[in-house]
Amino acid sequence: MMDVLPFSGEESWEDELARNTALFREADLLEEAAYKIIQDGGLEGGELWNRYLKAQALADAKRTAACQDWMRIKRSLRR
Repeated sequence: MMDVLPFSGEESWEDELARNTALFREADLLEEAAYKIIQDGGLEGGELWNRYLKAQALADAKRTAACQDWMRIKRSLRR
């Protein structure tokens, strides 16, 4: 039987880590997409920069969520 973290209901430690890893991977993919906007170009300077900033903000938000989730997991292990 796998240990169940106190905050996770039915999720096991492995499930929690897999979900958290997926969050970080999503952030990585969003960041790659943001840089691809710059690499592909084809837009005027201001429009290009605005699209990049919006895409990068999405990546940053996802990474922040992943970090917060990781801290939640770490805190639960100290209990």
